[in-house]
Amino acid sequence: MTLAFTLVISGIALIWVSAEKLEKYSVSTAKQFGLSPFLIGSTVIAFGTSAPEILTTFFVSLEGQGTMVIGNVIGSNVANLSLVFGSMLLIVSIKKKNISQPKSINQNLIILLISSLLVWVAIAVDPFNLITSIILLISLSAVIYFWYKNNKESQDLEYKNSSKNSLAKLILSLLTLVFAAWLITTGAILILDKFNLGQLFIGYTVLAIGTSLPEIAASISLALKSRYEAVAGTLIGSNIFNGLCVLAIPGLFRDDQMSLGWEFKEWSVLLIILFTITLVFSAYISILSKQVKKASLLLSIVFLSVYFVSLIYAY
Repeated sequence: MTLAFTLVISGIALIWVSAEKLEKYSVSTAKQFGLSPFLIGSTVIAFGTSAPEILTTFFVSLEGQGTMVIGNVIGSNVANLSLVFGSMLLIVSIKKKNISQPKSINQNLIILLISSLLVWVAIAVDPFNLITSIILLISLSAVIYFWYKNNKESQDLEYKNSSKNSLAKLILSLLTLVFAAWLITTGAILILDKFNLGQLFIGYTVLAIGTSLPEIAASISLALKSRYEAVAGTLIGSNIFNGLCVLAIPGLFRDDQMSLGWEFKEWSVLLIILFTITLVFSAYISILSKQVKKASLLLSIVFLSVYFVSLIYAY
């Protein structure tokens, strides 16, 4: 067990360090093309911070642990909107700062809600089917194209100019993430075999929390710099990537072993929790797009509490 926890902790530590670097060098490259803060947050940063989920899911899929993949997706998305957004909101409320969002964000909230419903349907029908994977990936492509066509250059994110070695550092950060994802996956499977906790719980906790650390780090960092627009874009984009990209990976393997032990009814409560927290998040962000408000300490506590309440159902 010492080996298992060492692998998980080492992987999490590497993710914490390398994901921040991946975000930094991805953004510096994206800004050269005049991308807006929201587009950078919803695509570049979101993809960078979702890379651990994507890579971990790939390695878990190689092991045929399909249920663990679903746990990772749902757990990561709940963690993003409860732990990550809750932490950001807590910081802003303690600093007694006002918070607002641009009106243009509402169309992206609609996309988030639609993608969440699509994920629900995909999991309910068959999350391990090739056709399901293709539908999810086509939907993701359509969303990215929509973002690109509606991209408007806006205020920058105050990132330093890219260095001469940005591309090399970007590749190195990505390779480090690959290794970190392998460490976490290997450790999680050892824990699964030792304690027999079930793929659902391990995916929802060990994998979800471990791979959500980049979102936590990026969002807290942006919140401390009062870049709330980028935080919202990162979380919206990350959840969309997790649902439409990460969830699509298992079906591409076309492995019957993936669905062994899979029962949709085990996930119904967790999916309700995910969609409910998505609705609350979307409603709050929509309100902020209409008027500037003080960050709510009470709401931050509610968001932070949701994940821990959901652990009861995952267990």
